[in-house]
Amino acid sequence: MSNYRSEKYLRIKSTSDNYEYFSKGILAESLFSIGMSSDQAQGIANQVADKVSTLTETQTKKKLVQIITSAIQEVDKRLAERYVVFEGDHEYKPIIILLAGVPGIGKSTLASDLSDRLEITNIIGTDMIREILRKTISSKLIPEIHSSSYEAYKYLKQNLNPILRRSIVGYEEQSRHIVVGVEAAIQSALYSRENTIIEGVHLAPNILKPEILNENHVVMILLCLEDESEHIKRIKSRGSQIEKRSSDRYIEAFPEIRNIQTYLVEEASKAGVPIIETSDSSKAIKKMMDIIWDKILLLDRKKRSEN
Repeated sequence: MSNYRSEKYLRIKSTSDNYEYFSKGILAESLFSIGMSSDQAQGIANQVADKVSTLTETQTKKKLVQIITSAIQEVDKRLAERYVVFEGDHEYKPIIILLAGVPGIGKSTLASDLSDRLEITNIIGTDMIREILRKTISSKLIPEIHSSSYEAYKYLKQNLNPILRRSIVGYEEQSRHIVVGVEAAIQSALYSRENTIIEGVHLAPNILKPEILNENHVVMILLCLEDESEHIKRIKSRGSQIEKRSSDRYIEAFPEIRNIQTYLVEEASKAGVPIIETSDSSKAIKKMMDIIWDKILLLDRKKRSEN
């Protein structure tokens, strides 16, 4: 809907004292939010625009949603159900999306894409939480948080004799500190009913509390990149884009980064966390949207059954 007032737009009565105007462009954006492809969204928007152009009387928003839903049902009934929920009262809220994965696999880019599609403005990176901890906790007290996740093992206590690779134990030790802040952010989002995306390497399924993973409003997804050469290529590209993060140190630590990915995939498999490969970003986004919308629809049905 749009507040742009023009005679060529159909006027929509949204409330007793408020009117909006139908906009084909905004409709296409809404259809994109439910996981529809760009071509499909534009096609449905054009079809609905043709339909409403024949209407001369003011329509209610409910009636317009019915017209749009009917058009979507001809393409995909599952997407039609999503649209009804998307345009509804959002009783399912909040939805909290955890995106785990090692550096350089496209995690931040996919998180940004998801936020645009799902209209989620609250995005938190675990790197940001680590930076806050670094400013408040001395490196003498907890030295492992003052390093990268793949170098934390260098600060392990000398008397520690881990069964796992030292890089994994160092990663775990750092993640345990970061996850405290992550869990606090999740509890805050649950309390305020604010849709939130949290992304970062520190989201290990075996370190997060089980009650967090089992929370109805939380969806966790592990992102991974199987092709090592593609992973190196992305890391080099990332290094050239971010001045403070030279790709050289990532390449030097690449074996440890890959070890952490293998570890995360194993732990995600044990915990039943969905694993999505990111070599094709469009396919990855589609899979993520399907997982997230399945959760949203489940929450919506549950909320309505309780009311």
